[in-house]
Amino acid sequence: LLTSRGKALCEELEVHYENFIDCYDWKEVLSPSIDPYSGMSSLQRVPERFAQLLRHGEGLLQRVYFTRHVFLKARPMFLNDQQYLKVLKGLMAKFPEFPEADKIPGYDLLTSRGKALCEELEGHYENFIDCYDWKEAALHLINEVGTQTSILSHDTNERLMGVWLDLMVMFVRLHLLVATIADRKTILAVYAKMYQYTKSLPEPNYIKVSKWMMMYDVPFRQIQEDFRAVNDQMGRALLSTMMPYLKTRTVSIMRKESALSITLKSEDLTRPAHDQFRHELTMTSRVFQWVVYGYLAVPGALAAPGAVDYLKAVLAESYLAPVFKDVTFPIYPEYDNLFTNYKSKTFSLAKQKKIVKDAAVSSVAEAHRKHHERRVYVRQEMEALLHLLEDRPALLGPKFPMIIAGLHLAKEEIFAHFRQQVEQPPEKLRKHYKPDDWKEKRISSLIYLIHKFTELINKHRPIIQMYHLEYMAVADALALQSLVDTNFVNAAGPTVTQLAQSIQSDLASCQSLLDNVQRGGAPEMNFRGLRASWLRMQALMSATGSSLITQHKALVSRFEVVAQHSLNVDGIDEQLEEFASLKQLYYFKESLFTSFDQSIVDGPDQPLHAMVYIHLLAQFPSNATEYWPEEREIIGTESVRIANESLTKVATRIATILHTMATEYIRNDYQISDSNAALPLLQKRKDYKPPKDYVPPAEPGSESAYRNRTILENLRLYERNAAQLCTALNSVLDLTVYDHNITPREYLRERIGTNLRTFMRKALPTGNVDAPIQRPSLLAMQFRIYIATLSFVENFVSLDMGDLIREVLIGESYVRSLGKSGHLNFITDPEIDPLDKETFLQQILQFYIDLVHKRILVPGVVYSPLRQGFVSKTVMPFQVEGYASVVELKALATLIGPYGLKAIDREVLKFIAAQVSGLKDSLTSNAPVLDVIQSAYYREARCLEEFKRLKDVDSFMNKSVQIGNALTMRQLLHQALHEVLQEEVPFIVNTVDAMFHEYQQNTFMHPDLVPVDSLAVDAGIDAGTADPYLKATLKKTTTDADKRIWDLLPVMYAASFATSSVWREAVYKPQIEGYLNNAHCLARCINDLIVCFGSITNPTSNEMDIIASLQKFVEVSSVILLRMARAKEDRRGPVDFPSVIVFLDKFMDNANLLTYDVLESCLPYALLRNMYKDIYEVKTQGKPVDPTFIDTAGY
Repeated sequence: LLTSRGKALCEELEVHYENFIDCYDWKEVLSPSIDPYSGMSSLQRVPERFAQLLRHGEGLLQRVYFTRHVFLKARPMFLNDQQYLKVLKGLMAKFPEFPEADKIPGYDLLTSRGKALCEELEGHYENFIDCYDWKEAALHLINEVGTQTSILSHDTNERLMGVWLDLMVMFVRLHLLVATIADRKTILAVYAKMYQYTKSLPEPNYIKVSKWMMMYDVPFRQIQEDFRAVNDQMGRALLSTMMPYLKTRTVSIMRKESALSITLKSEDLTRPAHDQFRHELTMTSRVFQWVVYGYLAVPGALAAPGAVDYLKAVLAESYLAPVFKDVTFPIYPEYDNLFTNYKSKTFSLAKQKKIVKDAAVSSVAEAHRKHHERRVYVRQEMEALLHLLEDRPALLGPKFPMIIAGLHLAKEEIFAHFRQQVEQPPEKLRKHYKPDDWKEKRISSLIYLIHKFTELINKHRPIIQMYHLEYMAVADALALQSLVDTNFVNAAGPTVTQLAQSIQSDLASCQSLLDNVQRGGAPEMNFRGLRASWLRMQALMSATGSSLITQHKALVSRFEVVAQHSLNVDGIDEQLEEFASLKQLYYFKESLFTSFDQSIVDGPDQPLHAMVYIHLLAQFPSNATEYWPEEREIIGTESVRIANESLTKVATRIATILHTMATEYIRNDYQISDSNAALPLLQKRKDYKPPKDYVPPAEPGSESAYRNRTILENLRLYERNAAQLCTALNSVLDLTVYDHNITPREYLRERIGTNLRTFMRKALPTGNVDAPIQRPSLLAMQFRIYIATLSFVENFVSLDMGDLIREVLIGESYVRSLGKSGHLNFITDPEIDPLDKETFLQQILQFYIDLVHKRILVPGVVYSPLRQGFVSKTVMPFQVEGYASVVELKALATLIGPYGLKAIDREVLKFIAAQVSGLKDSLTSNAPVLDVIQSAYYREARCLEEFKRLKDVDSFMNKSVQIGNALTMRQLLHQALHEVLQEEVPFIVNTVDAMFHEYQQNTFMHPDLVPVDSLAVDAGIDAGTADPYLKATLKKTTTDADKRIWDLLPVMYAASFATSSVWREAVYKPQIEGYLNNAHCLARCINDLIVCFGSITNPTSNEMDIIASLQKFVEVSSVILLRMARAKEDRRGPVDFPSVIVFLDKFMDNANLLTYDVLESCLPYALLRNMYKDIYEVKTQGKPVDPTFIDTAGY
């Protein structure tokens, strides 16, 4: 039964089993068992005890930090309530003793929430209990090792000394962190009292914990008493680190020793970098804490010669010491107090108090220069090392200790920088403090180097492992074989000998591991036992009364090298965590991302390293531990928010630079515009006087003048900045920050798209009432320059800018409600409104609606077939030719595309429909008169009588002229679109054109052919009589019963020749090939209306009926005009009769269903020819003609 569920039972019970193992290990740390080797019982367990205490100490720091966070950032309610404060004051009056309950005012407030308070404070109370237990065990081990070893020195037993001093530092840091919790006594008192109230029993641990709390209220006073027994031993240990530490703090020595360079001494290029100096470089931050905290813990050690000078040199490094995460310890107030108040029978520190003051001033006024010098050195050497190792990764093996040393130095300087950014020096030293001196512009370079080296090491990890594994299997094994000789075995005894032999057997197993790897296997590499054996061996060789550690220095040195080599095989992750992990920068995130903001703006290479900050954000959630698992979500959410903000800043910076560059390019291009080119010509005229507020434009090429060099220099810097930021963005395809997968380039894509939309919308308006938007050709030029500038991004980022630009253009010009080609619902459905959002198109659409409704109807605005557009009088403030010519509309078509023009077309058709309704009203009111004229137009007298009965003829004709203007505007839009599409997509346009001309024109809107007709119109092809959009629009204005009314339309237009002021004032100007009152636009109006209403109202779908209507107009008009020609003396006749006669010729040009023989039969060609001759003949009245003069008729 058991074996059938064996695997499941193992998985179910594994965690609980491991709990009991940890309990046993913890018990052994607190009360170690007696070892069978007499006199060495405690030293045998040194590795396990140190490992357990350091691990649990780190966990306690995290737990205490959590308690500190809770009571600092989110204080419990009862600590903020004024009613509770009075109760707490009474409860804490005689801490740690409790007054009687009836003597505590308001005690019922606490008891009413007794159970809740216990539950709220229980975890924090237990933290303090565990701190007390850990303190007891750690103090016991520190004193035990300090008293039972003959020597602890950097030169003899560095590993043992290191963990011993590390435990001392952790002891001090834990008590300092506890001391930062202002409510620590309140937590103990409230929990203990409520525990007693709810369970009717005293809390068993309260007495010892509260006593501990009181003893360590001022931490160093009690710590000095605790460590009195190891004062001399710790002093000697600290002093042994002096020469190595001071050597590693001097940049000149590091350069001389080639600490981080493998090219300075080319002969050592491939030799292993396992020397002691590089190992000492990895210990600098530990030594700093050993010295700073050590001499505060054992001030008696300062009596040793050189100790005070050593302390002075260390204190000059910084005015802060790290405690935990972002908690720091201000060094100088404590040392000032120590040197003032410490009393000893053998020496006096008060006499040397000036040393502390000098060191304090140096740490504030001069230390920043030392740090800056080290950062420059580390950055330069690590950059060179990185490039070399990326090219030759095989060197990673022998040079790995050098890399670790460089990573440690870089990390040390990074954290020192941000600690000093967050915490200012004490008040007494502020006068020496200058914040700008402590700023490091290129701190991002160090962060970037650590990131790149970490990637490089992880990528080529097998190279490093195999190199050191082979080193252990051959060189180390042979060296130990010669050192562990008979003399050593006889002197060491069986225990030490067994340990040495176990290490040798571990080295012997390296060869089998190598063979396994070479065969393609993946064996587990674990040398923790080897390093534990060496630490145990060091402790036994250093025991009191033993001189083994000093007599066999060569052997000790080799064992130390072996231990380090083993760490380079199975401990790469641990070393990267210790020497290269920057995840705790999260606790300095404000300063960190202030430096990020600076790095994306300036500097020779900082923008290239901007993305390393985002990589840091991906690491931050791993700060959370099992002791505070909720922190992971807190950090993760914050990291995602910061990542979004940071990437938005980078994208905004790039987009802003591109916008600035494009603006400058547009300004330079404007220098060679046509309007500026006219200025030099005007200045040559003697009578030219510029307006008072006129600002002369910049001369072409003026930006290259020496006086303007800063403009070009700034432009170059902007371009470099943008290129570096783009390169940085492109270096990261995607990245996971907490639970979000982030693609950095998408932020840039979105921002550039937003900027492009903003540019399009802001570049359009001019602020001028007369010309509210830019000319399309000018806007298109600016847009081309802007897009060309945006294409700069494609050189550095894998972004399809063409796709982005198309997306923006379509988004700004496409109106979803207009539907696809082939459908007429956007005409027939009154609910569809193309202006459904604020877009670039909306501004243009509003302007062109105003243009069609008002601006082209203003007297002085004329359509010129010669110039292919509407033109204005030169004296008019608004020049319509800048917006309503084929050239400008082609530019408009490139900006808003077919969909944008389709939206304008719809508004033009809506305007036409509104005017046609007015025509219908006029026709209805004049229908009886028109019936008579239609039947008796050949009777002159009768016609003249009926003409007098016509009503609102001028209104009818003015509306017709407006319709003609609108239809002409529509024709210009289609022509411009067709020419643009013919240039851009000729194959598609030609295909549509061929398909459209494959059948006869669909005059009567046969449903099967309407989709092709509408597609042709959407492509700008002239649909002639088959225009589906115009017919669908006009169909909404009429019914089947209106056929008789619309049949009278040709007669009404013919009668207008004799009755309308439009024709009386019509004057044809050859210079514009049109009438000054736009009467020539009536030709298109009359033809299109007759054709459209003929097709809409004709039940038989007979095209001959439409032709008959057109012929009727020609015939009746000819009769009326010829009669008028006989009566030229009639004052009611036209001012310029030839201009009216030639209108019929213009009409025939637009009437595709008629042939010229129709007009010839009614109006002889000879007459038309004579009329044209009279119009085009230049009347000089005897004056000489200037051949250079070009008559533009004022346009």
